[in-house]
Amino acid sequence: MYPFWQNDTKTPKVDDGSSSEIKLAVPVFFFGVPYRTVYVNNNGVVSFNVLVSQFTPESFPLTDGRAFIAPFWADVHNGIRGEIYYRETMDPVILQRATKDIRKYFKDMATFSATWVFIVTWEEVTFYGGSSTTPVIIQIFRFPLHSLTSNSCPSSLL
Repeated sequence: MYPFWQNDTKTPKVDDGSSSEIKLAVPVFFFGVPYRTVYVNNNGVVSFNVLVSQFTPESFPLTDGRAFIAPFWADVHNGIRGEIYYRETMDPVILQRATKDIRKYFKDMATFSATWVFIVTWEEVTFYGGSSTTPVIIQIFRFPLHSLTSNSCPSSLL
């Protein structure tokens, strides 16, 4: 597991909430398009250039052109229970681990070298309509986003 909460930022504890715009230190190439801003949305979406506030399940690809990654798309309400943390890092220990993880799980990326990581953690969140005693959706869900050194490939996720 990637460490979290220390030095991380939290999203607001509200239904359908989101972080404010996060300006990235390096661009993330997603399907060949460079993005310099992201939003961490409480409902399990990391979006580029625009926030995704409501949980409205739709089939992919979306017709409105929104660019986002949905690692944990669910109707989450962290205002009731749980936290959502995020951070951008270039810590050498984290980069080494990210490099090792990508090489292990993506055999065709044997020369990958992480230069930057953006980590999002959903911890003990519950669903909309739940209560503080409702069992959590998932104990901890982590989403590390790694930027590749080449802009010809989409960013890697693990």
